[in-house]
Amino acid sequence: MVSAAAVSLRDALNQKLSELEEAVAGVSDTEAGQRPSEGEWCVKEVLSHLCGEEGERAVSRLRQFVEEDMPLIGIVRGLPYYTPRRQAMSIGDLLAAVRGQYEEMGGFLAGLSDEQLQRMGRVPILKDTPLGEEVTLAQFAGAIINFHATDHVGQLRKNRQAGA
Repeated sequence: MVSAAAVSLRDALNQKLSELEEAVAGVSDTEAGQRPSEGEWCVKEVLSHLCGEEGERAVSRLRQFVEEDMPLIGIVRGLPYYTPRRQAMSIGDLLAAVRGQYEEMGGFLAGLSDEQLQRMGRVPILKDTPLGEEVTLAQFAGAIINFHATDHVGQLRKNRQAGA
């Protein structure tokens, strides 16, 4: 049976996607490629980061929780995945790629049961957070939405205020 919590996670992910789209609305490709200051990512780098590594689907990490017992979810902090191919992409194309990733994750989440949402995994990058290293699928999805995506929405808004 599909979980109300799973549908809620999907809806929260869709809301975060709307916030991302709003944060970059009206930003030109030229502006999107400019760093707001030394050492900070430009808008296109943030979007590239949210797309993840080329050739990988973000939903695959969520699926690991369902398909494996206590999967190890390896995530390397701070990689923009800003390849030459992505540098050449328009902001619209990058945003469409992020949208595709988020919609795929949302569709997957919306079909899960409460039991599946409670499956455990090990996520070392979360070790020093209040969640700890061993988390449920629901907690992991919540961290993606409420911390990771929220941080990057804020980063995009800050970039926009800085003139990008």
